[in-house]
Amino acid sequence: MDSNILFCNRVFAFAYMIEGTSGFGTPVALGAPMLVSSGHDPAESVVTLLVMDSFATVWGGVGLPTWFGFGSLFPIDEQADAFLEISYKAGVCLSICAFLLFLPLLHIICPWPLIRNNLLFIFLSLTTVVGPSLGLSFVTESFPTLIGGMVGCVGTAMLIKFKIGLSQLEDVDTKNGENLEIGSVSEHSSIAKVRIPNEKPILERKSTGGVGKDEVVDSEYGDDNSVDNNTKEDESFDTTDEHSRPMVNTPDDLLTGSQQEMLERELGPRKEVGEGYVIELLGRTSPIWLIVLLLVLTRVEDIGLKDYLTRKEPNFAIYFGSYGTFRLSASLVLQIDNILSYPGLNWKYELLYMPFIMPFVLVSLFTMLVYRKDLQRSPKQIAGIVARRLKNPAIAVLGALCLVQLMIRIDTSAPAFILGTVLADWFQEGFIVISPLLGALGTFFSGSTTVSNLTFGTIQMMAAESIGISRTSVLALQIVGASAGMGICLNNIIAGCAVVGLSISEGAILKQTYKFVVGITTITTLVMLAFFIRF
Repeated sequence: MDSNILFCNRVFAFAYMIEGTSGFGTPVALGAPMLVSSGHDPAESVVTLLVMDSFATVWGGVGLPTWFGFGSLFPIDEQADAFLEISYKAGVCLSICAFLLFLPLLHIICPWPLIRNNLLFIFLSLTTVVGPSLGLSFVTESFPTLIGGMVGCVGTAMLIKFKIGLSQLEDVDTKNGENLEIGSVSEHSSIAKVRIPNEKPILERKSTGGVGKDEVVDSEYGDDNSVDNNTKEDESFDTTDEHSRPMVNTPDDLLTGSQQEMLERELGPRKEVGEGYVIELLGRTSPIWLIVLLLVLTRVEDIGLKDYLTRKEPNFAIYFGSYGTFRLSASLVLQIDNILSYPGLNWKYELLYMPFIMPFVLVSLFTMLVYRKDLQRSPKQIAGIVARRLKNPAIAVLGALCLVQLMIRIDTSAPAFILGTVLADWFQEGFIVISPLLGALGTFFSGSTTVSNLTFGTIQMMAAESIGISRTSVLALQIVGASAGMGICLNNIIAGCAVVGLSISEGAILKQTYKFVVGITTITTLVMLAFFIRF
């Protein structure tokens, strides 16, 4: 069975799940090194993860792009229905895009013969991720990505375990008639760090113009020079060449005898079922399932916790004169009413309900407490790393929020109203063609689907009202376009290249990813016209 196909589908499910918990480019930062560690080209790995992330950020971290990005566009009593409509309309579009574009996406790092011989496995694995997400999008905007990714990880593992839809490696021939020998071990992997003297795997790169020009690189595992050679830049790398793949030829008994012992010393002995395996599994995966559990408990209204976490009464108030009135309730709901004496200009933050303290901070503290002996950095260092990573997104979100508030105030004199009306007058019904492109443009500049929605959501809504079509349909185009824009997001490209040690211009990556962005926006427009938009 081919490890390429198995690993790529597992990485897709994993990236999908990570997007549901954190967002802000985390799937690219975590997923690209995983592909590189399995022997794939660094540039191709970054491109693959950027496009994979484009299918997941519609719902982002617990629905943030929807309920936060569009929160100011609807009255409170209309938000639930409006968000749900946007969610399932976007879900239908992205699901269709995923099934149409996933094979070309896999072809970036896998040759067509392998893809063709494993079609059943690929589509079944894709269904385990996209299917639950689509189903949940009709019920909630908060959990489709998170639950879809988790189900996909388990489903893909089951497909691999029972070998459903998988072909044997020896049955797959390349174009020149030779069997493809792609190993799952590269010089970047943890296994590669475990070396036995005089056993020297050969890392070959057969290149016809790809990112590393080296014909053959012969080096021991962990050789820094070989890593540098494999990450040399070339802006015109070609991901369509099936033979420009890094290949590792190792002895059949790579992990036998003393090597297996060294591997166990490096990674720890593998636990068997019944030897504390289940407890260890639950403990190591607790950050994920605890986040899901807390989110479900606090968001399902029938449970009743949501009401307790969002109560505004009782509260105490502090009057700040013309600056407004500050209120803090027993449920830690912060409010500022009549800001700068402007009637109706209020601010509210539900500290325990918004996905910040509950669940992320609590789960992080719990995990650090339980595994404090395994920490490689102090809590202070971890907090510093988190603060530095949040700096740029926080600045972008703050700027976008200020811009949005300036654009939507003063009713018909608001800049958003004028821009939306003018664009609608110019393009008429043709506005729906540029609607998803505006969303992608916002993500390209800001690096966030949420910020793109904050920036262009009001303009999209005004244009929809001017043309006379469904507001939620146009906003669904906006959010799908913003999600597709993750493929051309400069912040993610820079971060992805940095974590894999790749020195290459952003333009070389954009040349590969823009095709998928155009594909997603085009397919989405056609789907919306076919099913949801009526003039």
